[in-house]
Amino acid sequence: MQAMRFHLALVYTALLAGPAAAAEGANPFVGTIYQAIAAAVVFVTVMVVLKKAAWGKILQGLQDRENRIKHDLDQAEASAKQAEKTLAEYQKLLANAQEEARSMMESCRADAKKVSAELKDQAQTEIDQARQRATEEIQWAKENAVNEVHAQAAELATNVAGKILRRQINAQDQQQFVNEALAELGKGLN
Repeated sequence: MQAMRFHLALVYTALLAGPAAAAEGANPFVGTIYQAIAAAVVFVTVMVVLKKAAWGKILQGLQDRENRIKHDLDQAEASAKQAEKTLAEYQKLLANAQEEARSMMESCRADAKKVSAELKDQAQTEIDQARQRATEEIQWAKENAVNEVHAQAAELATNVAGKILRRQINAQDQQQFVNEALAELGKGLN
């Protein structure tokens, strides 16, 4: 404040002594005592008027500006803290979402393995059942074939016995009966 007053005094003094000092080209403070007193009175008057009319408003404006800047800085700090808090919350949510996704993937893999094992077991059961049915069918076909062979052999034996009973058999006839029986048995199997 004092420095400002000094500067204003210098400017005012230079204005009052301006044309005379410029003409002389020497020291700007050269003048009479009356000029110095007049300059001081004008300076004091200007300072009193400025203090009453302008300084209060200027100082109030500067104070308001300082308060606004402080308020803006406080708001910026609060916003930065809120942004950091929000960022931390989002990072936490993102981490939770990633963990949940990882958990879901593991669950899906476990379910897929379980379904795969169930399908494999079911397929193996079906294969075993088909194999069992095929074995049973083969056994049935084999039993039927054996029964058919027995039936044909019995019929053939009955025919041979009937032929034998009708006539006397010699070695040659016996060989012929056996050959005929084998031929008929071979036809029956085909």
